[in-house]
Parts: sequence; C-alpha cells; structure tokens
Amino acid sequence: MIKFFPNPFSRSRVASVLGIAGCLCFSLQTAHGQQEYELKNGVKIPAESVKVAGNGFTATLTRGTAVQTLNFTAKDIVRAKFREPKELADARTLLANQKPQVALEKLDKVEAALLPLRSVPENWWVRSALTRMDALAESGKVKEALAIATSESVGELNPEDAELLKTFQTILTPPTATPDEKITALKELGKTITDSWLAARLWLEVGNTFANQGKLEDAVKAWLRVPVFSPAEKDLAVRGTILAARGLQQLQAPKDGLKLLDDFLADQLTSPYKQAIDAERTKLDPKTAIEPTPAEPSPEKSDA
Repeated sequence: MIKFFPNPFSRSRVASVLGIAGCLCFSLQTAHGQQEYELKNGVKIPAESVKVAGNGFTATLTRGTAVQTLNFTAKDIVRAKFREPKELADARTLLANQKPQVALEKLDKVEAALLPLRSVPENWWVRSALTRMDALAESGKVKEALAIATSESVGELNPEDAELLKTFQTILTPPTATPDEKITALKELGKTITDSWLAARLWLEVGNTFANQGKLEDAVKAWLRVPVFSPAEKDLAVRGTILAARGLQQLQAPKDGLKLLDDFLADQLTSPYKQAIDAERTKLDPKTAIEPTPAEPSPEKSDA
C-alpha cells in the first residue's frame, strides 16, 4: 500500500516537478494477419491447425488432395507468430483500471492454454506470468508474486524469458536494507534492462518507494517517466499518470494533476482506461463528477 504524506511545496517547485512531463500532451488463433508456427525444418503451420497433444503438438495439413499429420514438440519450433490473447490484453487493462483481482481471474482462463508454449520463442506465457506477478503485487500478495519467478514452470523457459521473470522479482524486492538503498539498486538495475515493459514498471516501483518515504516530489518525477519515456506501454503509462496526479494533489497542485489526466485522455480518445481516468478526476475535483440531467419541467396547462 502506497502511503501519501502532507508535503506542501511552493508553486515554483511543483513546476520543476512537472518539467519532466513537458512532452506529455482468447483465442490463440484470433488473428490480425497470418498466424503460424515455423519449425526448424522450414515448415510453416497455420496456428488454427495446431492442437496440444500429450507433451507436444499435432497438426493436420491439407495440400490439394493429400492430408498430412505432423507431430512435433516445442523444441522443434523456431518461431510462433500469433497476436496477444484477448484474455491477457484484458487482464492488463483491468490491472491499469485498478482491478487486480479481476485481472487474475482473466489470467486463470488463458494460462493453461499458454503453458505448453512457454518454451517456444516469442511465446505469450512469460508475459502472462509477468502480468500475474504484477497483479499479485498490486493485491498485496508479494510473496506469491515472487514465487512465480522460481516456480517449476520457469524451468521450461528459454534463458532470456526466465531472466525477465527474475528481473521483475528483483524489481519487486531488491536485496537491500533501506528504501534509499532500494532506490539506488533499482536505478542501477534500470541501466541494464532492455525490455520496455520491465523498464517502465521499474520506474513505477521507484516512485512508489519515494512515496512511502514521503518524498512526493521525487515520486512524481519517477512516475511521470513512465508515460513520457514509455508511452507504448499504455497499461503502465496510465498507472504512472494516475499516481503522478495523486502525488500532485498532495503537493497542493490538484489542477496540475487534472491537466495530466486530461492530456493523457486527449491522446487516446478511445482509451480503455477512460473509466479509471474519470474516477481519478472525480477524486481530485468532485465538482467534475457527471450528474444526471434533470428532467425538463412539464408545460403548465393553460386555463384558456
């Protein structure tokens, strides 16, 4: 739980905080484009024909009048090309909308299907695992989140994917004694991270750590790094924006916080995070809450 502390600053100091934001104005076969698996022997198999079979996969290919059945394992696959499963995308959106428990329920529905693919290059299981770790951490279940990075399933991952989970484990609980040491460790770790999502999530954690110390000016700067430098990670960008707006309210600059929220939505007119943004606007300025339109008065009857 992030704690906010009263910490008034002059208007000029708040402006310096905002300086960093100057530029801030399932189905596995559901496809956009060709969805396929490519085997080591060069054979490309449409994803819709692939089924899990025992410890591997099977596919039936039809070429003219000939029907061929292929049996293969994850080790035979050099590339898997299919879009992000809807349930995973929904889970990330729900997490950004501050509904981590519902996000976990979405992940429950897709992870069994993704598990057999976890050793396949470019698989989605590792992204699902990262999202689950994040949702658990946001729910206060940090120990459960950390356990995923050392679970039995991780042993089937390729080294690069396994490293992603271990890195997120370190982001959540770096081996340090004090908050200041944690922040230093996170910043040093950030210099080595090449994964965009993890880099963005790291700065949310830096901001959270500053906030728990009552250092809101530094916290806002850290949170704003996410939408400014990692706008493509939209689920994290909206979280950084919301946290920064809350911090600015504590810095006695709620109007600046409202502007951050409005600017974020202005760039995403069909944003799935509109509900979360609107909820934050109402908290910062209750007068902006949408009230029911009053019914028009009935016309008075004429005595004529």
